[in-house]
Amino acid sequence: MKSANILVVDDNKDFADIFCDILKANKHNAQSCYGGEQAVKKVQQSPFDVMFVDIRMPGMDGIETLKQVKKIKPDTRVIMMTGYSVDEMVHKAIEEDASDIIYKPFEIDKVLGLINGTV
Repeated sequence: MKSANILVVDDNKDFADIFCDILKANKHNAQSCYGGEQAVKKVQQSPFDVMFVDIRMPGMDGIETLKQVKKIKPDTRVIMMTGYSVDEMVHKAIEEDASDIIYKPFEIDKVLGLINGTV
């Protein structure tokens, strides 16, 4: 399994940090940040293979974050996260070229499969 450079973006700091710890325990290089503006700055500074972005965040939401990231680094795989099952923002994320949508709470094995391209 190849190690991926991953950014987790979620306004829930505890969730983002724990998710990062799990990714690191699975041999990935993972960082967390807690909002869209911060995520865009990080993408401008260094490339990420995969980003996990919460759809609903205060300030710059996940959809706007996705749009900005795709302008800067079009090849970045952006996987949107949501705790809401049916949501117009989910449809918008797909229209804006999100790589995938995962629903919280999710199974870490599925997430690892997405990162490794095996799902």
